[in-house]
Parts: sequence; C-alpha cells; structure tokens
Amino acid sequence: MVVLIAIYLIVLLTSRNLATSNNDEKVIGGYIDSIENVPYTVSLNDKHVGHFCSGTLVSNIWIVTAAHCVWGKSPCDVYIRAGSSVKNKGGTIRKLDKIITNPLFKRIKDVPFDYDIALLRMSRPLSDHSDSIGWIPVVSFYETEHIRRNRCLVSGWGTAEKTNQRLKSAMVGILKRSICTDKMAPEYVTQNMVCAGGQEKDACHDDSGGPMVCNGLLVGVVSWGYGCATLHKPGVYAYIPAMWDFIASHVEMNTSYKYNNDRLLDLSKTKGELINL
Repeated sequence: MVVLIAIYLIVLLTSRNLATSNNDEKVIGGYIDSIENVPYTVSLNDKHVGHFCSGTLVSNIWIVTAAHCVWGKSPCDVYIRAGSSVKNKGGTIRKLDKIITNPLFKRIKDVPFDYDIALLRMSRPLSDHSDSIGWIPVVSFYETEHIRRNRCLVSGWGTAEKTNQRLKSAMVGILKRSICTDKMAPEYVTQNMVCAGGQEKDACHDDSGGPMVCNGLLVGVVSWGYGCATLHKPGVYAYIPAMWDFIASHVEMNTSYKYNNDRLLDLSKTKGELINL
C-alpha cells in the first residue's frame, strides 16, 4: 500500500534515484533562493524540535498554513521565523496567540487532507519596513481566471540536516483535476485540492504548509502526496479559492500589499494556459 505523507520541497540533484532517497531531499527541479524574492514565506517552529512546517504571510499579523501542520498544537508551543533565508537562524521571531483550523478539516474519514487550511495569528504585528518580510494577496474564487496554469512558484526549506538549511524555490505547473484524480487514485482529490508538479519539479515531506504562488497570488498550500519525488505523481495542495470564505472571515482582506516582487509580476504577463480545473 502506498503511504501518503505530507510534503516538503526537494531539489533534483544528479539523478532521479538520488532525489528519491531519504538522505538528500531538497526542491525537485528547483534552486537555492533568497528570502527577498519570496518574503511572504515563513518557517514554523516547535519550541522543542525546531522547524516543522512552512507558512505564508497574508497580512502583518496573519499566516496561512496547512491544518495538518498545527493539528492538536497549542499556540504557546509554536513560533514563527520571518525574513530569513535560513530556517534555523536570523530573521524576526514571533510567538502565536491563536491557531484556527478549518472547522471541516478531518470531518471526512476517508479524505484526511480535505480542507487542509489553518490560520495563525501572531502575538504582535510584523514591521512593514523590510525587503525580507512582506505579505501576499490571497486569490479569491472570483480571480481564478487570471491564473496561468504553468507559472506557479513553490518555496520552502529542505531537510533537518545541518547542511540543508537554505530556502529553496521551484516553478511548477497546475494539472487539470481530472488528470490529477487519475494519477492519485485510489486516493480522493476533492474540490478543495489542486495538483501541481510531477515533471521533476515538486514537493515532499517536511515543508507542508508552504505557499504555491501563481501570478503574484497565493493559490495553494503544500498538503500531501505519494512518497517523495515519485515519477509522474504530482504534489497535492490545499486550493485557496475553494476555502477563501474561511480565510476572509478572519483576515481583513486589504488591497494594499507590501509584497511587490518584480520577478513574479513579470511572470503574470507571460503567456500560458489559463487555469480551468
């Protein structure tokens, strides 16, 4: 039986066999990145074990992550690190005062990762005067027509190995849901999920909760997949537009965002297939 695991970003090195090993897991088809390019990406840390998941800044006080990352955790057990390219040092530390998981998460017995979204509120706001810290717009159900299928960026950190602490990113393409359903069978791919990668660019375990950004908008959250770097098996992401109401009910949606990365804005002008799940 194929074991499902929550996913973290991994870089393809010299061969596919190396990418699938447990000792050298990074971002498949990706590259070492700088936090200034993806300043909305944050590291989630347990005070006892350190980095365990990633998240996305959507305001100066709110973070979006995967519900399974923080399921059963207390705010006092978790802190976040923002503004650092290295997951275990530097940047700005903030404690949490609230964890809100989607109330429908884990309600469906046979689909454990459905509604895999959670919101984290920091104990105090972040400063908006740093190139390495910024928040990003959340795509709504009504904005999906602006998303191009082949221009999405995933970012996060590698393994717990001391030699693999750097932030990594990769470009991925979104799959039609019908294709994803076939590839991920017999597991369920619901309307609250979206698939991306599977062409030697993907994510694997330990960086769940991280962002998938398309055209400068947060579209997905790293959720689950089959193993690590399994050929022709995409990563599955919580689909933000399907759960936008949950986010908007807690987070004030402001059209004035600090994040204004020229590299991603240029991608929004690139021709590509419009998303149509």
